[in-house]
Amino acid sequence: MHFREGDFMAAPMSSRIVTEKLSRKILTLVFDAGDDVVGGIKKTMQENDIRECRVDDVSGVLSEAIINTFEGNSYKKLDLKNKGVMRASGTFKFSGGDLWGTLHVFTEGRKPISGSVSTAKAADGFTLKLSFMP
Repeated sequence: MHFREGDFMAAPMSSRIVTEKLSRKILTLVFDAGDDVVGGIKKTMQENDIRECRVDDVSGVLSEAIINTFEGNSYKKLDLKNKGVMRASGTFKFSGGDLWGTLHVFTEGRKPISGSVSTAKAADGFTLKLSFMP
């Protein structure tokens, strides 16, 4: 690469080749009854200096939740009470003192509900596993 006179030149940057194998770490969050789930994710990321993580596993019950979902072609906001969660996914980033991301859940039951969590309170023992790169 070369530059002509007058071209913008970036400041020199130091770099290195990473030769060690990087592996994802798993952090397990176990909530008490009434804990705010999204607030718990934010607090955990702050305390452990995690910039980005993803939800890998879930087990337990949400005592209260507001879920945004689609039924057919209409957008709905559903209030859930004491609903078990079968699966969860999502990616979160912590930047500028704020949490960015969405928690998607798939509930248990005869008629499962799939959607993104607006707010959620955990039942005792609700567990989320977050994976991240150290």
